Amino acid sequence: MAESSVVSRTLLDQAPWLEASRQQIRDALSGDKLAHALLIQGQAGLGKAALAEWIAQLVLCDQPNEHPCGVCPSCRFYLADTHPDLQRVGLVETKKQIAVDDIRELISGLRLKSGRRGRKVAIIDPADAMNANGANALLKTLEEPPAGTLLILTVARLERLPPTVASRCSRVRVKAPLRADAAAWLAEVDSTVDWLGPLALASGAPVAAMTLVSNGGASVTEQMAELPVMLLRPDTDLIALAERSHSQFPAERLRWLEHWLCERIRRGLVIVAPDHNLASQGLPVEARTRHIQALYGLLDQTRLAQVALRGSANVALLFESLYITLARELESIRALRPRS
Repeated sequence: MAESSVVSRTLLDQAPWLEASRQQIRDALSGDKLAHALLIQGQAGLGKAALAEWIAQLVLCDQPNEHPCGVCPSCRFYLADTHPDLQRVGLVETKKQIAVDDIRELISGLRLKSGRRGRKVAIIDPADAMNANGANALLKTLEEPPAGTLLILTVARLERLPPTVASRCSRVRVKAPLRADAAAWLAEVDSTVDWLGPLALASGAPVAAMTLVSNGGASVTEQMAELPVMLLRPDTDLIALAERSHSQFPAERLRWLEHWLCERIRRGLVIVAPDHNLASQGLPVEARTRHIQALYGLLDQTRLAQVALRGSANVALLFESLYITLARELESIRALRPRS
């Protein structure tokens, strides 16, 4: 789901964590130093698409100030989604890549004369979804842009964008707000939700947290908190559990598991420190060290699964493998604990 499909543009135009980026654009415009290509960079779920739209409307506005005026002919065209000098390219449903033909069509449009004798603007969101041919097709336009054009690219995973493309853009970096600030802002939007859980699953990204809640995923934290106990139950069907995890918020479940493993490793490393009373933990040092090593292996496996999730891997099998490995490890630790 697109970043701004759940959260309204009006709301995100006031988002405090985007203000530094908005001011960067205002300063560039007022100094006549706006680059021909902008790369809006930041993790998923921060509202980069909404920021790209704000920039496009501001640049096209006939009477720009701190914000787009919203009432001039250009803004009215924009708000009606009929502006002749604005193009957008993005992912279509069921597709995981932006096709080269879409990029070529965008480039052809930029070469045409402006419909309103002003700038022409194109948004590519997300640019890291372009395939190699699409990126190569865009490169020549970035090197020799038509006069009066502005390209706005958004990217969550910079490593998936060719360096030749990224190096020809001016960076606009969007940083996630502090978790407490994000929770406070979200509470103003909807005070009925405890936002700390969704924010944790969304890696602190407010828009991603709102999308998660809107899609019914607020209970993922509670469900995953029961995972270790469920894995130790002899009657748990791990295959069925993996299927459910695959079909409902798989990325958020993997993120929760990554955080859980990191916290368990951290606590284990603290306990293993020589100035702690190991006997009170009920496990010999050797067993606890082996357990931590196994958790590191599971952490690597979880992170690889997160990468594979963005491709064409069998996600249910990924969860099944993770759950089986974790269940065996938890069972081996339980067997070593002294019986009371």
